[in-house]
Amino acid sequence: VVTTTMLSLDEEVRLHTTNAEREKYSLLATLFGIVVAPDFLERAYVRDSIAAAE
Repeated sequence: VVTTTMLSLDEEVRLHTTNAEREKYSLLATLFGIVVAPDFLERAYVRDSIAAAE
């Protein structure tokens, strides 16, 4: 038996259900930003988009 469920692509999906989960995802987002930012800075430095003094 195959059950088909129609999914609405416009429906908002909640990432968290508790304050603890909300805090966890917020901290993970901050950590991601900290990890990714140096990569972008390095790329800009290699392309001479920013000076070494900056």
